[in-house]
Amino acid sequence: MPIARLPLYGLALTGLLVASVSKAEIRRVPAEWEPQAAVWMQWPGRYEKEMRPAFADIIQAVQKHESIHLLANSEKEQQAAAEFLMNRGVSVANVTWHIIPIDNAWMRDNGPIYVTDGETLRIQNWAFTGWDGTTGATYRKDDRVPLRLGTLLDMEVEDLTDYVLEKGNLEVNGAGIALLNWDCQEQRNPGLSKAEHEQILKEALGLTEIIWSYGHHPDDITTGHIDGSARFINPTTVALADTGEDTEIRLAEDLQTLGFNVEWYSGDVNWLVGDGYIVAMSELDADLDATLRQHLRRYFPGREVYLVDAWSIADGGGGIHCVTNDQPEF
Repeated sequence: MPIARLPLYGLALTGLLVASVSKAEIRRVPAEWEPQAAVWMQWPGRYEKEMRPAFADIIQAVQKHESIHLLANSEKEQQAAAEFLMNRGVSVANVTWHIIPIDNAWMRDNGPIYVTDGETLRIQNWAFTGWDGTTGATYRKDDRVPLRLGTLLDMEVEDLTDYVLEKGNLEVNGAGIALLNWDCQEQRNPGLSKAEHEQILKEALGLTEIIWSYGHHPDDITTGHIDGSARFINPTTVALADTGEDTEIRLAEDLQTLGFNVEWYSGDVNWLVGDGYIVAMSELDADLDATLRQHLRRYFPGREVYLVDAWSIADGGGGIHCVTNDQPEF
């Protein structure tokens, strides 16, 4: 597995050496609704065992459409996880297991970001610090997961570990435009100006435009990850969580000023979009769920909609998107 530093311009931003890509190279991050090869997850350990039933339901939905890869700390943990899934009626026939040291179950954030030049796919390994150390753990195992996946998938890995970026705070439309929450990026990488943040992100991810969201709930350990607030549902339309909070209202105004369409969604926007399906949070109410299904079918025509009880994941500080990491097909 090749491990590459991106070509440097010798750029030093307030002491941070920035790896940046040649301006001649075309690259982009595929949108989530594009073809996928698989979905990856990290099996919840003993401190996150309350989330296991929700994981089983997510896996059962996803495996009807594409492969699932599950990371576990040991063969003993893998066997126990397989038994748990089978006891809940979940097939393990198309689950590929990997014994890889992990610290937590939130693979969206510590897992890889994928970029493509249109012909090949690469993994990007950004720094992961456990949400700025808010839980008191080091997450050194999780920080190495992109490198280990590069070996498994025989993909080139770009080293971008001078900068912290969690994939839960990166929402792309597949055409060079991204949504990110400013509070999160500023906290994770203090001392950088907005222009410096944008230069790093645009060059590495092949972006032409970044639209920033501002503000977050004080109890949110992710410091406002964008996938809890706003999701592209096509290149020109964004679904926003209908919370009534200033963060979403301001973002809606900014998006509309820039010419984007805005859809207000009354449920949890932390969903996973895959090949032929979408897995979203159930409100555990038949009437509310019927309304959510209508919206999701309109947002993603032709995809089967699964609403699952993932409130145990929400209690842990995230959602369905947070515990899944989709691998594009190239």
